[in-house]
Amino acid sequence: MIEVVIERWSNADGSTDYRWSLWKDGRRLKMAATALPSAGECESEALADCRRSLNAVPDRVTHL
Repeated sequence: MIEVVIERWSNADGSTDYRWSLWKDGRRLKMAATALPSAGECESEALADCRRSLNAVPDRVTHL
C-alpha cells in the first residue's frame, strides 16, 4: 500500500508549515525537502513526487 502523509506544523511564531512524507508498505521512502505554506500545495507536490518516483498514485492520503 502506498500512502502520502501531510503533516501540519504549528511554529512558535504562530506560522504554520506543511510537510509531506511518502510511505510504502509501512516504510517511509521519502520526505519533503522543504516546508510548504499550504496543505493544498503540499499535497500536490507529494502526489507529483509519488507519480514520478513510483509511477503510481497513492492508495491513501492522510492529513495529520
